[in-house]
Amino acid sequence: MTPAFDDPRLERLARKLSEASSDGAVTLAYSGGLDSRFLAFFAKLAGFRVRLLHVTGPHVAPAETAEAVAEARAMGLEAELVPLDPADMPDLAAAGRLRCYVCKRHIFTELLRIAGDAPLCDGTNHSDLAVYRPGRRALEELGIRSPLAEADISKDEIRSLGAALGFRNPGQMARPCLLTRFPYGMKPASRDLILAADAEAAVEALMKEDDRLPGLRFRCRFPDGVSPVIHLERSSVSHAEAPELLAKGLSKKLGERASELRVELVDELSGWFDRPVRN
Repeated sequence: MTPAFDDPRLERLARKLSEASSDGAVTLAYSGGLDSRFLAFFAKLAGFRVRLLHVTGPHVAPAETAEAVAEARAMGLEAELVPLDPADMPDLAAAGRLRCYVCKRHIFTELLRIAGDAPLCDGTNHSDLAVYRPGRRALEELGIRSPLAEADISKDEIRSLGAALGFRNPGQMARPCLLTRFPYGMKPASRDLILAADAEAAVEALMKEDDRLPGLRFRCRFPDGVSPVIHLERSSVSHAEAPELLAKGLSKKLGERASELRVELVDELSGWFDRPVRN
């Protein structure tokens, strides 16, 4: 029996988790991002046994996997690592704007196999339902449960509820799969995936080292499929020299690999390659 919660949103979430559980256990596709991490945290708080499946591969930055594992352990949980390589998906590049659908279907088919007879949950929240997410179709086709979305809990509510419950780092920023840094219709080379991950890790390090670079929202993208660009969301930049400071800092940290790396301001960070669809 799950404990009672004063907030009706948490009561709804506990009920949805109960519906998606098997003998008191919940199996989660766990990226280590805010949503799946909060879902794991709350499921444990609500008295469920929690199994975490974390996908690894060239499309996931090693630092993100290390952080996901560490955060799971901080909650008293262990993340099971599931190696998967998008290069093994022959129809991925040909999928165009359905890339996320093809990738999600491949990944979640494998996670379902590992989960066995247990239902599988993911961290989709209610806010995700209002934006372009082709991967949602794959989850629906495979019968994946999304307790946060089913309980009508938004991204902002995850942050506020998490803070009230003592959840670690409720302000965690989104960090999508590295494949989203590249144009649709291409299969990125491993070296470019590594560069995207390393460049973003370098920006994170520079933000900690330089108090003129606080709270930046950014991505390392390859807009033309060849040349890397650090996109900075304009509204997150508080110092006029931030782009120049980043460019110099990246040159020091990445050496020759930063020779073609540019820093550009963008009005909106999320969904950059989906702009024609959204407009």
